[in-house]
Amino acid sequence: MRHDGNAALLRPVLRLLGVIDAHRGLFWRSTFSIAAFQVFAAVASGLSAYAAAVLVEDPADAGLAWTLLIGLFSAVVVHSAFVWGESWMSHVLAYKVLDTLRLRLHDAIERVSPGGMKRRRAGEVSGAAMADIESLEWFYAHTVGAAICAVAGPAFVIAALFVLIGPAALIALAGVAALLAVPWLMGPLQARQGKAVRDELAELKAISLEGAEGLREMLSLGLAGHQRRRLLDTTARVQRRKRAFALRAGAESAAADLVVAATMIAFVVALADAVRAGDLAPALFPAAVVLLAAAFAPAAGVFPMFQRLGEMSAAAARVLDVVDAPAQVAEADAPATGPRAGAVRFEAVDFAYEPGTPVLKGLSFAVEPGEQVALVGASGAGKTTVAHLLVRFWDPDAGRIVLDGTDTRAMRTSDLRERIALIPQQPYVFRGTVRSNLLLAAPDATDDAMWKALESAQLADTVRDWPQGLDEPVGENGSTVSGGQRQRLAIAQAFLREPDVLVMDEAAAHLDAVGEQALARAVAEVQAGRTTIVIAHRVSTIRHADRVVLLEDGAAAAEGTHPELLERSAAYRSLLARAADTGAPAPAATTMH
Repeated sequence: MRHDGNAALLRPVLRLLGVIDAHRGLFWRSTFSIAAFQVFAAVASGLSAYAAAVLVEDPADAGLAWTLLIGLFSAVVVHSAFVWGESWMSHVLAYKVLDTLRLRLHDAIERVSPGGMKRRRAGEVSGAAMADIESLEWFYAHTVGAAICAVAGPAFVIAALFVLIGPAALIALAGVAALLAVPWLMGPLQARQGKAVRDELAELKAISLEGAEGLREMLSLGLAGHQRRRLLDTTARVQRRKRAFALRAGAESAAADLVVAATMIAFVVALADAVRAGDLAPALFPAAVVLLAAAFAPAAGVFPMFQRLGEMSAAAARVLDVVDAPAQVAEADAPATGPRAGAVRFEAVDFAYEPGTPVLKGLSFAVEPGEQVALVGASGAGKTTVAHLLVRFWDPDAGRIVLDGTDTRAMRTSDLRERIALIPQQPYVFRGTVRSNLLLAAPDATDDAMWKALESAQLADTVRDWPQGLDEPVGENGSTVSGGQRQRLAIAQAFLREPDVLVMDEAAAHLDAVGEQALARAVAEVQAGRTTIVIAHRVSTIRHADRVVLLEDGAAAAEGTHPELLERSAAYRSLLARAADTGAPAPAATTMH
């Protein structure tokens, strides 16, 4: 049972050992440096004790004294050099491991998003990306090499002891083995406690992040007290888990101290008997005792990290949970070739987020190059799903989506998303400046290109009025700009990207009449000569479309111009009437929301 528990404890951390493989040369140099400074520390300690004993026993032997002192000085110098080298190399390795782990996690998040993330809390994912990886960086960069040396270092010292004092060195071997066995025997309990601590910390981080993001809503609903109680209750659970973890670690430390003390006593008694019997030179007695301490030093140095192995295992398991998540779409190998006209075709597309609850059922429609098509329908009809399938957040369960004659599943997602720009209902604006957000769309864009994009997006005059212009600070998620400015900034990004197809998901949903007019002018600029799919309910948006596709129950129920559908589609008239009755457009979200 304990073997199974220890296997479960080690399995996650061993699976991530590949992060070291990419830097194996640096890792082995760092490990060699650890072993070398441990060995020379033992040599220096042994020589100092032996030199003191020899000088007390025979002060007149100046030649031997000078030889021992020169050897001691040399050992100290070499030890210092290896300490410095190991410190430098281990820190370089640490940052490289940190870089590798974070990139692997980021790649995994990108690969599984958004479908693979919808059941994960943002706080838990950010915890894995930050706190868990920080813990693992320390383990892989500083502990794995030290663990190897915790075996190799004592083995070298014990071999030296065996040469000097004979079988009594086996006492040291038994003591070091017992010291290393303490955390191993506690492995199953470590695993359970480590998982409990990490899970509670993740919960605390998730609650804190949710509170920060939803602060306005909580204050308006009078839920601040409820959020405070949640934080206090979760903090109390974290403290209880950490207290249990600390008690177990304290018991391990006490057991380790007992092992070291018992080994030292047995060793000293055995050496004293050997000296009395004349089997051991008295001058070797203090040197042997010092070497015993040196044999324990590598194992004692890595012991505190071994005590946290359960926590490291839980951290590795949380990272692997994201890294191992299956991709939502299969990545194509070859780059896309052929014309770039912007022709889009849905051919009998079926799709469901969850089995048994279809969202799209045999959806078919086409958009010609340069055409503007409005997708309309009640909430849950599948409009946003169409947009998400088009940029391959998911792939259809049946049927296919074609861009310029090529099945989108045969295109690399990077190529596809370069050709199709999706402007969501609430585009995310990153903390930074106007410039930094525009450069996300086109990293090589010049100031002239950015101003031209802002002009086309009807945002240039506003940005010029700001004190710092392009370098005006922007809050996280656009907290310092209005909803219309956020939408127009997203349109400016689309201008810089110059996509073949523009998809706008309910862009004017939260704007007033003035903001909608400004946005309409920006949209007219970006749509010129470009295939555009607009998800909308407002008549002011729909009437500008070349064609309207009415979605009902996951399928295309009717197609035509706005006047044509008003004349011949009762469902279309009813949809617009319901929107007019509410005084605002119905939300365009699908069942995934």
